[in-house]
Amino acid sequence: MVSVNFVAAFAAMGIGCAATADVVTLSQTFYNASFSARTFYFTQYLTVSGGSPSAIMSGSISATLTDVNGNGVASFGNAGASPIYRAMVNDTVVRSLWTTYSFGVNGAYLSQSTANISTPGATQSVFQNEALPTTVPADGTLAIDLAFVLSAGDSVSFAATFNVVPVPAPGAIALVAVAGGAVRGRRRRA
Repeated sequence: MVSVNFVAAFAAMGIGCAATADVVTLSQTFYNASFSARTFYFTQYLTVSGGSPSAIMSGSISATLTDVNGNGVASFGNAGASPIYRAMVNDTVVRSLWTTYSFGVNGAYLSQSTANISTPGATQSVFQNEALPTTVPADGTLAIDLAFVLSAGDSVSFAATFNVVPVPAPGAIALVAVAGGAVRGRRRRA
């Protein structure tokens, strides 16, 4: 009988503390087939539901640039004043990366990947465990929005993520404590 109550208590804890991450991933290659630099815009969406009033978010971006046309020069950078990476919830920008960024390769047919930079600033490529603004509900759509200029005849491959994890409400934590106390009390009586 004690084991049945023990299992029921753990089931209650699981329901009270369940937290799943909503993750947008992007892996995309862009090729500029024109004879001049071109601006690209791309958005990857994920529809989510059941958001929490409080959540934490993380994200990252990296790129590999290739001189496809063999002229010895390839580059990509910001499209005007827009950051290259924007994390969005319900079409509201909640975080940006590569706010002022340019990257180049010198050498015919060469490829090179960007560095992973976690230091805050214009070239930061990673953010982790930051609070989602409370003014933005965590359900609806999550998105990664890219905007960049790519040199003529070259390609760039991006890998990017954006995830939002709900933070359990204080009531759920209290439920876990009560369930744990009930299990312990029943064990002592048995």
